[in-house]
Amino acid sequence: MTERQLVATLVTASVFAACTAAVKPQVTPEATASSTGLPPHAVEVDYGLWSCERGYVLRARRCVPEEEIAHESKFEMFGGPEPMVDLEAPSPRKNPLTAMPGFAWNEADFPSRPVVAHPFSRVGANPTTVIGEPTPHTFAEGKTVYEAVRHVGLGINQVAEAYPDLDFLAPPVGETVDLPTSWVLPDSDDRGLVINIPEMRIYYFPIASPGTVITYPVGLGRDDWRTPIERFHVIEKKVDPPWLIPDSIRAEHIRERNDPRTMIPGGDPENPLGHYRLRLDLPLYGIHGTNIPWGIGMQVTHGCIRLYPEDIQQLFSMVPIGTPGQFVYQPLKVGTRGGVIYVEVHPDIYATGFNYVREAMRLVAAKGLSNRVDWDLLTKALEEKRATPVRISTAAKGDGLQATGETSRHPLP
Repeated sequence: MTERQLVATLVTASVFAACTAAVKPQVTPEATASSTGLPPHAVEVDYGLWSCERGYVLRARRCVPEEEIAHESKFEMFGGPEPMVDLEAPSPRKNPLTAMPGFAWNEADFPSRPVVAHPFSRVGANPTTVIGEPTPHTFAEGKTVYEAVRHVGLGINQVAEAYPDLDFLAPPVGETVDLPTSWVLPDSDDRGLVINIPEMRIYYFPIASPGTVITYPVGLGRDDWRTPIERFHVIEKKVDPPWLIPDSIRAEHIRERNDPRTMIPGGDPENPLGHYRLRLDLPLYGIHGTNIPWGIGMQVTHGCIRLYPEDIQQLFSMVPIGTPGQFVYQPLKVGTRGGVIYVEVHPDIYATGFNYVREAMRLVAAKGLSNRVDWDLLTKALEEKRATPVRISTAAKGDGLQATGETSRHPLP
């Protein structure tokens, strides 16, 4: 695609966004809750968790038919002498990810990392909404990418998107890559817990320490048990919670592995809640540990939020009962640091029809950055979806993050 076509496409998207900004999907009228206390078409999926039946999406604590959400407007690209790039297509990946990669691990090899409270600011002439720095890592013989990312506080998803050609079970020995331990903050009210679903990451904004944020990777609901987009409060903290297996999951266990158990005791190695759980006022949802740490950064749960064992232990100790929070769905984030503009683009993991072009145009305009954006770099970032901050501003001095949209394994100055 030529530069003229790229600019024309983005400008057209801007006009289209202005014309369709007021268009919202219609939501079904409020329905009466069932005798179980759950909304119509909702099913219990875990102790402290619930989700919607297949074919329904959770919106405002109601289960809305997926066909209604599918009617949301989309922007399409037409024409041009070269093949069009589908900006909504998933990025290429040579190696499938698995929560059970087939190797043994010793939990003693993964001690807690220091808690890092990143400073940030959304006010002033030069806001700082990009945190962290890439971490150089040299692959040693016999070590996997799964182990490397856990040591630096990443889920496997972010590295898989940044380096789609990397072999996660047998990475090249002696090669050094820059693990993407930097992030654009999601848009929120910066209070309490914020979980960005497409990013598979949780941000903790301590109310007692405004202007700082702590972040961890998470695993969350698979496509048929989607994590909801909702606000919540933490209402309980429990060590070694038992897992009371709901009938829906028990039936799945019987069908798939002939396991009829109705409960797994707290502290049991097979308990998927791990050793710590934050219970939420969203019926049947919680934030807890895991007995399968390699599933962090993947869609492997029945809707709940899982953290590495060492991470949930830290978060559990910091978060008081009553802490507010929210689940958000932001595949695309725009932020700044040191006067440089960055975009972070993730796959639309729940296939919502998210419009990357329109949202990019909306965000840069809303933040007053339109006249400072390099549209070629922005378009390239939307195409690649590297899940790490990429510079999209016109020529300027970098601040240590990835400076271009190139897919090299090493950041450029």
